Amino acid sequence: MTDTFSQTPKGKAEFAAKPGKLTTGLKTLLGMVGDKATLAYLEIKLPQAPAEKIRAAIDRLVADGYLQRIAAPAPAAAPADNDLDFTRFINRPVKEPTLQQKRNAEMTIAGIRPSKKAGYHVNIINRPAKRIAPHAGGDKHTILVIEADDSHALVVTRALLLAKFDTRAAGKREEIIAELNKQPPPDAIALDVALPDVGGLELLGRLRDHPTFKTVPIVVMTATVDRDDVVAALAYGASGYMSKPFRPEAVVESVKAILGL
Repeated sequence: MTDTFSQTPKGKAEFAAKPGKLTTGLKTLLGMVGDKATLAYLEIKLPQAPAEKIRAAIDRLVADGYLQRIAAPAPAAAPADNDLDFTRFINRPVKEPTLQQKRNAEMTIAGIRPSKKAGYHVNIINRPAKRIAPHAGGDKHTILVIEADDSHALVVTRALLLAKFDTRAAGKREEIIAELNKQPPPDAIALDVALPDVGGLELLGRLRDHPTFKTVPIVVMTATVDRDDVVAALAYGASGYMSKPFRPEAVVESVKAILGL
């Protein structure tokens, strides 16, 4: 597990001070750490900065007393076959994306310059090599829509139903856990990362660490088109990334693509 850091009282005071003693770059990094941040997270948020320079800057802030290392929790034991209940699994530590996953995500969006002001929207979909068969058998796939906005969830599920998919929906933590515990599992997940009581990217990371959902296609739906957020979602294992607003038909097209249809 990667190192985790937080601001010390001295660091909090320095970040609040104007102008303070630190250079602009170090102060920006100090602010990004805040109450808690991992080294892997900082490397994802600063894709243009060499990893060794980020580490050196963090080490300097630690040595000068502005940051402190947070002891990493003991690694969770691999779940037994009878320990896959998402009620417990959702509380497990989230594995940070590896540097290779980050590089792969960067390569995926190479050349894409998303910008709301310019009117562009991000729609990145990774199509599997072959069609993914439904877990329940037959020809009909089930899609779990995890969306906090009821009206948007209705639009998405209606579009999927019209396209002959079965759908399930959840928006709050307990609803999400209940749906993820149902059998058979969904064949694909449409995930809004702006959820009220659970971190969307953390949920994505836990899904990718769960044996049942490790390979289930997941398309992220979000209102942000910030490049770093796109990289983070893909690094955590998203099969696709769609920025809102989008046409309902676009969701259907994306779901079909991640299922290899």
